[in-house]
Amino acid sequence: MRFRIACHLCGWPKEVASNRRRVMEIVRDAGYEGVEGFGAKTADDLVEAAALAAEYGLHLVNFGGPDPATKARFNATLGNDAAEVPAQRKDGHEPSGEELAAKLDALKPPIADFAALGLKPFHHIHVGTILETTEDCARVLAGLPELWLLFDTGHLLAANSDPMDVLARWPKQIGHVHLKNFWTQDPAAGWDRHKPDFWKTSRFCDLAEGNTGLDVGAVLAGLAEAGYGGWISIEEDHPRRDIAAVARDNREFLRTLGY
Repeated sequence: MRFRIACHLCGWPKEVASNRRRVMEIVRDAGYEGVEGFGAKTADDLVEAAALAAEYGLHLVNFGGPDPATKARFNATLGNDAAEVPAQRKDGHEPSGEELAAKLDALKPPIADFAALGLKPFHHIHVGTILETTEDCARVLAGLPELWLLFDTGHLLAANSDPMDVLARWPKQIGHVHLKNFWTQDPAAGWDRHKPDFWKTSRFCDLAEGNTGLDVGAVLAGLAEAGYGGWISIEEDHPRRDIAAVARDNREFLRTLGY
């Protein structure tokens, strides 16, 4: 199966990330079809971003806006079929049933805005949000079945959950994918995202550099088997070396797997 592959800038050096043209150049030259991580406050700025992306032969994926309703309109205008709803966070503790219900209620208006325009509303599986682990996914989807998942392999690993388990349990509930790997100093000893020094000994990394058991080929095969037709964003998350090289190497790694 042929996937549409985008490059997602997260934590890129400010001097690069703030230069749309330079980002587009890096992403195009590395061989991606789309780019994620941009947004606009006004319709005129959206048009400028879309025109620049077209110049570089790229599509704007999960485009941001000043508020959920405008974001929905922006993404519908761009021809996207899915976009991210505002993250609901755990606020430093596991939410009680009442607290979780309130957070799910807060998602219902943006979900309605997105659905009205034919968009799949997805929530990021991300450390610190109500969607961190496999168990969180089960609890949230039981309370809000119309929500879709942003399937983030790196954050699932960081939270000690198996991405393949999430993919196996909710193959038809995935609205978007962030593909990245995870590295920790001593994987045999395990890791705990709650420890204050967690990010000193663990980090997200290039697809080929992880040491915590992610089989990227198996993830992609699972998505293909599930009939996933959305975008797969390769997330270069706070890269530790030249960003153009990171973007290129991650794309080349996927090519070695046949994608």
